[in-house]
Amino acid sequence: MRIIFFIGIVDLLLSTIGYLYYRHNLPWARSSWFSGIYLAFTINAICSRSLSPQFPLAFVKLSAWAEGLWVAFSYYTLLFALVHLVLWLLFKLLSFQLPWGKITLITLVASFLTVAFGSLNAFSPVIRTEKLVTDKLAPGTSYRLVLISDVHLGRILGRSYAEKLTQRLNQLQPDTVLIAGDLIDERIAYVEEDHSLAALAQLKAPKGIYLAFGNHEYIDNPTRWQALVESQGIQVLRDTSTVIDGKLKITGLNDFRADASTGALKSLAWENDKYYSVLIDHQPRRMLAAAANGYDLYLSGHTHTGQLFPNRQITKRMYLLDFGRREFGKLTAITSSGYGFWGPPVRTEAAPEIVLIEIKGK
Repeated sequence: MRIIFFIGIVDLLLSTIGYLYYRHNLPWARSSWFSGIYLAFTINAICSRSLSPQFPLAFVKLSAWAEGLWVAFSYYTLLFALVHLVLWLLFKLLSFQLPWGKITLITLVASFLTVAFGSLNAFSPVIRTEKLVTDKLAPGTSYRLVLISDVHLGRILGRSYAEKLTQRLNQLQPDTVLIAGDLIDERIAYVEEDHSLAALAQLKAPKGIYLAFGNHEYIDNPTRWQALVESQGIQVLRDTSTVIDGKLKITGLNDFRADASTGALKSLAWENDKYYSVLIDHQPRRMLAAAANGYDLYLSGHTHTGQLFPNRQITKRMYLLDFGRREFGKLTAITSSGYGFWGPPVRTEAAPEIVLIEIKGK
């Protein structure tokens, strides 16, 4: 509830700033109809996450879409308004007058266009291929791993979205599918009502499908969520390991939110020298510890690369690797930008992605 309250306060502040900005600079923004539109979207943004699952799912989805797009619009209104303020101060010092009303109108249009582009981008995933060679596998031995993270099934993203994801994954013909957390967004009830997980039961991965918990897996009854996921043929790895073909070891950690230590990572490092050892850790925070304990491949997500430009300037400073691939000694680390989104159905940073990892024996 504290998180929902905090998000509601942020939504209120963003909406208020945007309203005051447009009202001050655009005469027609002082009209009752403009105020009514702003008020309606603001109230929905504040209340949407608090809607009971008892409401019809179609209504919940409509409210969630309106909230997400409105928050993104308000966010970019704020950014453009800050640019406007800087220009105003600069030209005031130079005693030069600009058509501020026209600039505000440009801000309004630019905010709409940015959100429209970001929404299109959010539903245009790309395939990223990473090729690895290891002497831990015999020559001629190979595995096709597919990594996805941050799908965020819930209020906005449901069964049809999961069905498209399943089709894309099956086309890649993976040996195994690895899910690096946040398969769910918030409430289990929305996933159950939309039968979103049923689509993932159609995944074809002969060597198995594995999920490591992300921070969102703990929001609503993680034990029940694990049971639902496993009923669809997905094996959950919470501080546990499994070995495939006596060659490939897959380890999944509990999310950093549940256990910030490296204790499980170390205790699960048994025989890492014997297997090609893959570690799934939702938040990219324990790469150096993984390298020190003999893991070969570190897979994570969580960052969304900031999701909304220019937020990647923050995530790049928060994590050693917020996106892409990097070597840490003998360890290869891969952080995915994620497949879905959190909050606004908008992505103006890196596109959503599926990561195909081809591992071959040296």
